[in-house]
Amino acid sequence: MCNCNILYLVLPFFLLFCSFSLRCYAVQSDIDCLRSIKDSLVDPLNMLNSTWKFDNQTEGFICRFAGIQCWHPDETRVLSISLPDMGLKGEFPRGIQNCTSITSLDLSSNELYGTIPSDISRLIGFIVTVDLSSNLFSGAIPSDISNCSHLNSLKLENNKLEGLIPPEIRLLKRLKTFNVANNMLTGPVPNFVTFPIESYANNSGLCGSPLELCVTERVVSRHILFACGFVTGWSLSTLLGRILKLEKIVTRMNFIELSKATSNFSQDNEIGNGMLGKVYKALVPNGWTVAIKRLQSSEDLEEQFVSEITTLGILRHPNLVSLIGFCYERDERILVYKYMPNGNLHEWLHSTGDKARLLDFPLRVKIVVGVAKALAWLHDGGNFHVVHSNISTQCILLDENFDPKLSNFWEATFVEPNDIGSNLSLSPMVEFLDFTTYKKDVYKFGVVLLEILTGKESYELSCSSQNLSSSSFASPLDVDKLLLGQGFDNMVMQLLELASNCMKFIPDQRPTMQQVYQTVAAIA
Repeated sequence: MCNCNILYLVLPFFLLFCSFSLRCYAVQSDIDCLRSIKDSLVDPLNMLNSTWKFDNQTEGFICRFAGIQCWHPDETRVLSISLPDMGLKGEFPRGIQNCTSITSLDLSSNELYGTIPSDISRLIGFIVTVDLSSNLFSGAIPSDISNCSHLNSLKLENNKLEGLIPPEIRLLKRLKTFNVANNMLTGPVPNFVTFPIESYANNSGLCGSPLELCVTERVVSRHILFACGFVTGWSLSTLLGRILKLEKIVTRMNFIELSKATSNFSQDNEIGNGMLGKVYKALVPNGWTVAIKRLQSSEDLEEQFVSEITTLGILRHPNLVSLIGFCYERDERILVYKYMPNGNLHEWLHSTGDKARLLDFPLRVKIVVGVAKALAWLHDGGNFHVVHSNISTQCILLDENFDPKLSNFWEATFVEPNDIGSNLSLSPMVEFLDFTTYKKDVYKFGVVLLEILTGKESYELSCSSQNLSSSSFASPLDVDKLLLGQGFDNMVMQLLELASNCMKFIPDQRPTMQQVYQTVAAIA
């Protein structure tokens, strides 16, 4: 009985002590949050420096800071941070994760740059409204934003964001306001609550409701018929004449004009010679410099010929080579592309001259980001997702600015987004299950990434997928010596680890290309 009385006397003090301890922890956490934000941002107008003073430790003192609203005036617990148009400079302040009770964040109309954190839900998991508009944020919109399940308003307009609007964003069931206008986004608008067309304005690569239909949506039925045509053994002439009018997709060009432009396909104009045919540099009548690929005379190549036209003729992306036209006359099969003055990546990596030395680390990373961006878009770019199936450094072309352009879509596969197993392939040769899915491209991207980082031929790296996926490649000893000691060693190691992840033996353990792109964009 006596023990019980003591318990009744002590218990209130114990609960009071616990409450006080938790409250003190919350107070200190929020103070640390604001101190970190202030320290991480440049404040040229002294908008924060003039009021954010941490020498006054009275209860609720941070609630009097400019732009800070607390849950209660005398309780040091931040409810919202509103710092618009203050001239602030810097990256997204990660210290905000210490404001554990924040529900609203407005950093609009400043000069914040860099990428939006890929783990943003870990930083502001209970946020309701976010306004990062009118800044200089670049890179992709992180798919992790979909884990901010309380989000009601997301404003990202007037930045430099690129890539896809993450499809996962449709999981935000409470989202009422959404704006990504005036960015550089591409691909389809996710199928979720319809927002006004102004929310997507001035993103030339966006398509789908409420914007114009994606090109793939307009021609999807043609692709189905086209692929089925090969399966049932229809002839190319039947396909061209009765099913698919290729000239409606890509300009049909005259053989005589192309022959004249290349001086009758003179060896002097020849710039490449591959398994499928020869490539010539030429100036066509409209003043464009083009690359003309003349295929060898073979019925076996007709399938690849039409695959290239129907794929590159439909797909338009800054990191895909531009198919300008084609010629189909008698035995002639010719494809005309925009000319790439810097050739292909393989030539630069494995040149015996000074080319490899000119390909410094920032330039290599730029190429890696562009390739990852293109593949992420192909995998999630429309109603029919596309697997390239043949990624290599030979098919990565470089324009005058060393922007990469994917080419060689001979083996491209169109995959239904909700059923990877039931794909419509223009190339009937399929050996392994994972090679019919997106993860084949992820694997080969990993090989390309290793080739870029090591300067070694892909066959030198390994002939075995088991060895390629081993962690032994994540070592500076394998890295091209030109890249080491230049201040990028940590980034090199991150990319080596990414390459190993891409080449894991079990396909399901490999990341998606969207995840890969977000990773390399953050590293860059």
